[in-house]
Amino acid sequence: MDAQEKQKDILISWKEIADYLGFDVRTCQRWEKDSMLPVHRFIDSSKSRVFSYKQDLDAWFERKNQSEIKNRRRYLFFLAPVLALVLIFIFLIRPQMPKNPHDFRIEGSELVVLNKNRKEIWRYDTDIRGLQDEAFYWNHFQFKRRGRGKRQMDLPLIMIIDLNRDGKNEVLFAQTSVDYNYAPSRLFCFSSKGEIRWIFKPGRKMIFGEKQYSSKYQIRGFTVADFNKDRPPEILVISDNIDMFPTQVGVLDNQGSLLREYWNSGRIVDISFWDLDLDGEEEILLAGCNNEYDKGCLIVLEPDFTSGGSPQTGYYKSPGLSQGAEMQYILFPSTDIGNSTFIRDPVFQIRIIEGETISIETKSGLFFEFDFNFVLKEIRFADQFENLYREAYEKGMVSEQFSPHVMAEVRTRLFPEVLYCNGEDWISNPLMAKNKSSAKEKGH
Repeated sequence: MDAQEKQKDILISWKEIADYLGFDVRTCQRWEKDSMLPVHRFIDSSKSRVFSYKQDLDAWFERKNQSEIKNRRRYLFFLAPVLALVLIFIFLIRPQMPKNPHDFRIEGSELVVLNKNRKEIWRYDTDIRGLQDEAFYWNHFQFKRRGRGKRQMDLPLIMIIDLNRDGKNEVLFAQTSVDYNYAPSRLFCFSSKGEIRWIFKPGRKMIFGEKQYSSKYQIRGFTVADFNKDRPPEILVISDNIDMFPTQVGVLDNQGSLLREYWNSGRIVDISFWDLDLDGEEEILLAGCNNEYDKGCLIVLEPDFTSGGSPQTGYYKSPGLSQGAEMQYILFPSTDIGNSTFIRDPVFQIRIIEGETISIETKSGLFFEFDFNFVLKEIRFADQFENLYREAYEKGMVSEQFSPHVMAEVRTRLFPEVLYCNGEDWISNPLMAKNKSSAKEKGH
């Protein structure tokens, strides 16, 4: 390089060097100290006067960039496995948010399904403006229970259960509205991911007497049962026509198909299961009322009962239904005390006591206790009935004041008024032959 070219190539101050490199003076001075930036000083001047050659700076800068690239690659080489370990921890080692349904909320028209930590998993919008609220559904969640301030039992309208026995919970949800006419009920089965598995529409148009009843039904409640413990569970759904009757008791398989049904000319308000004859299969006990006879009733069905209807005549009988193959159909006597307060004084609760007694309670507070052969053993009076009797006496509805003697007379009168259906007539003694085999023969 001749003197003239070299002179063009020289930078003679920190400012020129900094401008050429595109950085500030302080950075260039730091590079001279830490990274051997090729800067020279004039011998015949103070140490503050510096110079450098462009070609030297270019060569140094290129080496610096290559070194940084190598360092960056080395950093990435070591960073990659670290990131991989972090990802493994996040997706494999760290516990995932539970996805199995466990709980629920109701928000307006929406069902919100939660995991065990009460975190939202999914939601479903029913599009029903009058969907029952969360407090209502909490009284009908998972198990039969007594609502606050109520004597009557509330049957489930929402259950979270492993219906298919695959380790993942399904959600069974009975869509019910405060306005029965606006939105008749449906029973939904959702997968654990919120997919609709099936929908059951209860009831249908039915003729009783000469009247046709609409297809609008409201689900009163349902339950899941495994009657013989060796097959997929079944769902028993109780649904009321929005008129006074009938009530459908439908048994579904776990795919939502209707297997069999029983129709009662009156409301069914409680249900229980018990292996009464110790044969390994649980019988179905239904409690409610019979509209034709204006009395409370108890219905006992074998688990694989033949479809049919309650024993009725005239206006309350459906020409399209054969008589049901009940193991027992029992009517309970009404009293002036009960009738003065309750329509038909229905049976509203079934209890199995100590595995040997069936206790039936009417809404007026009468207890009827049977053994497992349905022989009536005792009639007792709850405080409810005694209070109603005292009120009736004060109003002049009964002539005798309440006393143990009067209650004993009432008990004696009621015993023979408990009636059992033998298929044709009502009799005052249970049919001992009215067992499973005879019920099946009657159904065929």
